[in-house]
Amino acid sequence: MSQSALPVQQRKILSEVRNVLLVILGCIVMAFGDALFIAPCNIISGGVSSVGIIVNYWVYNATGFECTDIVVGVAQVLLWVLGLIVLGKKFSIHTLIAMIAYPATFSLIYRLNLGEVFGMTSIYESALGEGPNAIGSLLFASVFGGFLCGAGVSLAYHGNGSTGGFNVVSAIVARYSEIKESSSSLIIDVTLIVLGAIIRLNVPNNFILSTIGVLCAIVCSLTIRFMYVDASAFVICDVISDKYEDINRYVIDEMDHSTTIFDTVGGYTGEDRKMVRAVIYQDETTELREFIASVDPKAFVSFTKAKTINGEGFEPFYVRHKRKKQKSPQNQAEKEVPNDGGR
Repeated sequence: MSQSALPVQQRKILSEVRNVLLVILGCIVMAFGDALFIAPCNIISGGVSSVGIIVNYWVYNATGFECTDIVVGVAQVLLWVLGLIVLGKKFSIHTLIAMIAYPATFSLIYRLNLGEVFGMTSIYESALGEGPNAIGSLLFASVFGGFLCGAGVSLAYHGNGSTGGFNVVSAIVARYSEIKESSSSLIIDVTLIVLGAIIRLNVPNNFILSTIGVLCAIVCSLTIRFMYVDASAFVICDVISDKYEDINRYVIDEMDHSTTIFDTVGGYTGEDRKMVRAVIYQDETTELREFIASVDPKAFVSFTKAKTINGEGFEPFYVRHKRKKQKSPQNQAEKEVPNDGGR
């Protein structure tokens, strides 16, 4: 039985469960990237983990106490409270899961030194030193850490949620100005990277650390584009075929998408034909193309990439208001490419 055949309430519950699980999984994956690769190597690439690294730099030098994970947790809570006050309950409920799951997982990995369990000790020691080996270790940590963070953000976005953090600030800026969330996220990350470079002037390889941070942010952003933006792109498929009924049933029953059937007239032959139109995800085009080829190799098929698709089964409708007016804080339908997902 396809999901579309289930009762509306049951479909809604299943969708919510799926979204919650994706957000939790995304937070866990992102926490692994930050706590296993980025934070132990002191790579500042943006997000609350970078705030933790910067604060810990001063606290640890003064007291010898490691507080990175504590700062991350406090920052997540404070930003969530800020979102609750400014953006309202709906936004805060969406980010509540991330506010709990991400810092909890980050702290668990960080305090249990899981990096040593996974054999990362030599990487950490090399990354905090000097010379070519340090650069190689930093590159390794930034690429894998950036990839995991980007994957985590993408999973949370696929669950119609977020990983919290500075995404709250970006949403506030987008509500009260014309600055897009992706732009404000980039500004925040660049500010943190520059601030980290200024504060840690006496740290070995300071310039290289800052450059590595930029690389990590780029890897994260590219991962988000590949896993979320491109994978979630919409395609309008028009099919003119004598086997339109078979194609129509396949799209509805097997691909779980609705269709529209048009009466058309051939411009050259003047024959009456049927055209099936379906909106699918980009990564489903190969599946549909192969099925059409199997039932009617002579079918006429066109695929057109759509910027956005709104409605049941796809993105919800939203209304963008001018500044200081109420509007949706999370503009998922635009498919913006955030620098690091506001992590």
